[in-house]
Amino acid sequence: MNSFFSPEDHWVIWTFLVGIAAMSIYLEHRFKFAKKITGAVIALVGGMLASSSGLLPTESISYDIVWKYIVPLAIPLLLMKMDVRKIFKETGRLMGAFHISALGTIAGSIVAVALMANLIEDLQLIAPAMTGSYIGGGVNFVALVSMFDPPKDLVTATLVADSGVMVIYFIVLIMLPSSLLFRRFFPKTEKTLKITGEDTGGSDDFWKGEPISLLDIGKSLAIAFLIAAISVKISGFFGKAGMPELIRLLLGQQYLVLTTVSILFPVIFTKTSKNISGNTELGTFLIFVFFVAIGLPASLKEVIFGAPFMLIFCTVILFFNFLFTIVLGKLFKYELEELILAGAVTSGGPMNGIAIAISKKWNKLILPSMMVGLWGYIIGNYLGYLMGIILKNILN
Repeated sequence: MNSFFSPEDHWVIWTFLVGIAAMSIYLEHRFKFAKKITGAVIALVGGMLASSSGLLPTESISYDIVWKYIVPLAIPLLLMKMDVRKIFKETGRLMGAFHISALGTIAGSIVAVALMANLIEDLQLIAPAMTGSYIGGGVNFVALVSMFDPPKDLVTATLVADSGVMVIYFIVLIMLPSSLLFRRFFPKTEKTLKITGEDTGGSDDFWKGEPISLLDIGKSLAIAFLIAAISVKISGFFGKAGMPELIRLLLGQQYLVLTTVSILFPVIFTKTSKNISGNTELGTFLIFVFFVAIGLPASLKEVIFGAPFMLIFCTVILFFNFLFTIVLGKLFKYELEELILAGAVTSGGPMNGIAIAISKKWNKLILPSMMVGLWGYIIGNYLGYLMGIILKNILN
């Protein structure tokens, strides 16, 4: 189908990419309905409608630029301040609960693929992204989609399905502390109050913004470009055909190298990392641009018919996330509050855990929720990639 604007009309295409991304963020911050369906879904649906209506083309070099350059910049921007030493120091007991939930995600991904591989074509290509996403978050989904390159329609259907399932799962987690059934197995005690800090202050200032200067923007972008360039060179060198297979798997994969170099930066250049501001905001905005670009080549018909199957797929993964979290969490004597936050952080990223901790006034768990969420960003790519390799060997 011919579009109103041609694939070479790059200024118009980039105006839409950036404009729809900005509009999605505005709507998410301004309206409750938009917050529920998330800005990410608004962005990809906006892109989908722009191409399905014939306004924008479904293929363009501009979309390739998003995949080739924008995504590799977004990852170091989001990871460059994540000092793994600090993460382990400040997470406490919640780190253990987090890994229980992550284990549930891995088990759920394996079961979901086994159940639905015959119903959904190329499922093994999107499963690594959902594994990484339900351990870390959107940044892992983006990286793993770039690694395994599933069909665009499948990616869009997955994001739509994920959004619907996540809303339900989030509501379930929020309601658990009030459930009489769960309180029979996880009674609130003095230990609970001590761990959560429920009776203390401290959450009111969490959402206050930080000032961002021109120098901050310059430093963030310069470091992100440097990390991306180094990672491309390393992965290009070790990814050559003559290299041993193990070396190619570990050092020849661009996004794994990109993740590794990004998390080494704050360890090696600790002082510089601490003084950076604005990197998260820049990285998040680039991720929104990516979601718009994902929606543009997608077929509305394929998404409508594909989303119900992906809805079941995502539900199976999160069911196992929940099952492992509650059962193993009880076995290892974790508090219900810790398990709720572990489930929220693995399934939806650090901000979901932080939001619940703040709303429930579990003030001592606010910072640990953020830190284990950042840890999820780090390990999500590695575990998702490992899942992809395993599925490739099993299904092929």
